[in-house]
Amino acid sequence: MKRSPRSTLRLISVAWPFVLIVLLQTALATFSLEVTSSLRAFVTGESLWSKGQHDALYYLNRYAESGNRSFVDRYHEAMAIPMGDRAARLALEASPPDIEAAYQGFLDGANHPDDIPSVIWLFRYFRWLPVMEACIRDWRTAEGVLMQLLPIGEAVTSQHVNEVDRRDITRQLDEINALVTPLTKRFSDRLGEGTRQVQTVLLVSNVAMALIFILLTVWRLNSFLAHRRRIEEQLSFSAHHDDLTGLPNRRLFEDELGRMLDGPQTRHALMFIDLDQFKAVNDNGGHAAGDELLRRVARDLVKAIRGTDLLARLGGDEFGIVLPNCSPEDALRIAMRLREITEAIDFVWNGHRYSISASVGVVHLAERSYTLQEALRAADIACYMAKEKGRNRVHVFETTDAAQTQFTANLHWVQRLHRALEEDSFRLFSQAIAPVDGTGEAEEHCEILLRLEENGKLLAPGAFIPAAERFGLMPSLDRWVVRNALDIIGRRRGTISGTYSINLSGLTLKDDTFLPFLRDALRRSRVPADVLCFEITETSAIENLDEAIAFMNAMRAMGCRFALDDFGVGMSSLTYLKRLPVDYVKIDGSFVRDMLKDKADWMTVEMINQISHLAGRKTIAEFVENTEIFAALQTIGVDYAQGYSIGRPEPFRAEATGLVVPLRCADVA
Repeated sequence: MKRSPRSTLRLISVAWPFVLIVLLQTALATFSLEVTSSLRAFVTGESLWSKGQHDALYYLNRYAESGNRSFVDRYHEAMAIPMGDRAARLALEASPPDIEAAYQGFLDGANHPDDIPSVIWLFRYFRWLPVMEACIRDWRTAEGVLMQLLPIGEAVTSQHVNEVDRRDITRQLDEINALVTPLTKRFSDRLGEGTRQVQTVLLVSNVAMALIFILLTVWRLNSFLAHRRRIEEQLSFSAHHDDLTGLPNRRLFEDELGRMLDGPQTRHALMFIDLDQFKAVNDNGGHAAGDELLRRVARDLVKAIRGTDLLARLGGDEFGIVLPNCSPEDALRIAMRLREITEAIDFVWNGHRYSISASVGVVHLAERSYTLQEALRAADIACYMAKEKGRNRVHVFETTDAAQTQFTANLHWVQRLHRALEEDSFRLFSQAIAPVDGTGEAEEHCEILLRLEENGKLLAPGAFIPAAERFGLMPSLDRWVVRNALDIIGRRRGTISGTYSINLSGLTLKDDTFLPFLRDALRRSRVPADVLCFEITETSAIENLDEAIAFMNAMRAMGCRFALDDFGVGMSSLTYLKRLPVDYVKIDGSFVRDMLKDKADWMTVEMINQISHLAGRKTIAEFVENTEIFAALQTIGVDYAQGYSIGRPEPFRAEATGLVVPLRCADVA
């Protein structure tokens, strides 16, 4: 796993003090061991030197007392030790130092070969220390006295010495011993004292380094903990606040509202604020403009509320406010002020000036006992109602408001419809469409109808379609119908033919993704496009005429056909009939149902039929409830009829229903 350069630098910045301390501690420990080892070797060398000079005096004394010349040889052996050390000292004091000669001198001084490099290192680099300098000075002084033995040794070596001369040698040796013994002792004592001082210094240094390491560890640990606390605080802030505006987010807002609802029952208020015209700012100025506007709105709203109020951004362009201990009058006054402040915002972006407003929903929580979800739902409904009534206004939630009650019912339908889509609770029915002229059709012709099944009961479209249209769910319902209808048609045996009419909503006409969806659905089902006839209402077609024409032409290019549904409700649409590429015109059933009783309805049906035929369209009359109406339609010359006298809606299944036998004039009679 590769580590990024940034994380590597971060690791180095954190770890380098510890690495440095460890390195320094290691170096100090190594240095301490080296110094201790060198001091030990130096003390050992001093002991050998002291023993050598002591033995040299001793053996000369024995010779002077006994005249035994074997003691002379042993004197030379003992004297070689201090003489070797003297040669080594002189080699090290030379400029430049003669290391090889010094090594040989210490070797002659009976020092262990492994100890000699440590003694040389200590002598070369630390003789400037006062304690070492005093030791070497005592060494040099004692050595100068000891050198007086050399003439005596040469004399007893080169000639026979009589008893008188031996007594004189004994006297000289006693004088030399009296001088050299204190010097040797002082040399040894100073060396011992220096060793203890150096060891003390090394101990203090190691303890100090350990204390520094501990302090650094504590400091670093405290820094880590402080850094962790800062990160936790930042994470906590980020988890409860909006990154864009810095306001509390929905999570903190709901927590605060929940605590307030669970507390003592007193006068509280809740507000939802939804910005009007915000989409225009985002579309025209870009998201950067929208973000800056949200920050501006947040700053202005914060200044207008009380210090105890909690303003939060709930998402998008929606804000919420919790107002503890707020009377209905004060809540309404604050809501009006917030609306006015929002409306007064003069927002300019890239030279363009934008105007916005706010729809504010207010809920007085003291009027009843609310749960958290009930309070949020009430505020949401109140805000929706403010938008429904024209925007840029304040709406107070009232349980007795009829329009609000209907709106609430529609909102309830939204949840039910979402659940129905997820659970496939919709059912498809079909109603036959038959030719009026009595010639009959060899292929099935029907309109596919939608029903909702809940708890074993079927609900007609009139119960849920208004809510679906109001809250933008019709494109989802249209896709469900198309997908399932094609699946049923595709599972029918034999060659697929006939005409199957499917209703499309006005929102689907504006949906750019519907055409790719339809192409994919046709490809998967292998149903030919020419068996589909899509019905659109004249209102939705005329409302977005150019878009509707482009949409219809694209689908007709695939092979689909179109019918203009509920024709005649808006008479202004007659002028657009030629422009709309439809194959059928469905005469609205409100005219057909009463055409036998109302002369105006008869004339309307007749006029629509004539105009449609002149425009090259076939006509379908809806709500044909009896044979009398069917006979009237034959007289007028309408092409097709649909209604209970033709056939009632029945489940749309993969097994094709029997063809409708058209009514004949004899049947009518």
